[in-house]
Amino acid sequence: MHDIYSRDLLTVIDEALQPPAHLTPTQLSEWHSHTLRNRLPLIREALRIAHEEADAELATELVDQAMFKHPNPPGAIRVVGGDGASLPTPAQQPPPGEGELPIPEHILCPLLYLNWNLTIEGRPPHETFVARRPFGWTGEGDRWERVTATSRHELLRLLGYRLLGTNPPAA
Repeated sequence: MHDIYSRDLLTVIDEALQPPAHLTPTQLSEWHSHTLRNRLPLIREALRIAHEEADAELATELVDQAMFKHPNPPGAIRVVGGDGASLPTPAQQPPPGEGELPIPEHILCPLLYLNWNLTIEGRPPHETFVARRPFGWTGEGDRWERVTATSRHELLRLLGYRLLGTNPPAA
């Protein structure tokens, strides 16, 4: 059973990694880019502090600071109902001109966890979305493998087809 500070830390991390409700596909992509670039490094540091220094309270404060210093980008305002609760997020459709993900995103992301490190290289509008094997990779395949794409959605699509062992259809 987790203590109160550990539960608070997990709650704050969950809130920091939840996209706002009712975003268009373009806004959702921008939110994910913003989160990967700005919030995730601070959240990783908070998890390191919680694990190595056993200080969940300090780690929680660091995640709060990450959310404060890097608020949601413009246009990514969370829609709130009359009772103060967030409204549910509608099913997200892929951006026009891009193929469907071969595996739904809510299933795909946990399958990629610990198998790929996702990051962004470069600055907008010349950014590249990159997937690399994590340090110490001992699984099947090339430890130095690198998959690149021009958008987060396209990177997930390529990794989804790779996970299935098939080639993506020609665009």
